[in-house]
Amino acid sequence: MDSTITFFHEFMIWALVCFGISFAITHSRVFHPLRALATKGPSIVEYFVNCPMCMGFWVGLLLGAVWHTATGYIILDGFLGLSVSWILFCITWKLALHDSSV
Repeated sequence: MDSTITFFHEFMIWALVCFGISFAITHSRVFHPLRALATKGPSIVEYFVNCPMCMGFWVGLLLGAVWHTATGYIILDGFLGLSVSWILFCITWKLALHDSSV
């Protein structure tokens, strides 16, 4: 039982870090210069830095390479990061649309 809770806790931390990094790169003001610079390069690069799902994949790969993750396989971490980032982005977007202060 204790190992299940530990696994879930570690997975939740990993998922939130992956989403946080992906969301920050694709939507924050801090990374706006990076996104603006990407518009001067190939269009595929611009697409990747503006897409939370695409960025989630690359962030998942990076986290899989430098951090002990839930799956233990870097490529699966990429797809897990893609999934987590997209689901959490959709939830936050839906919540933001109902908030009149946003």
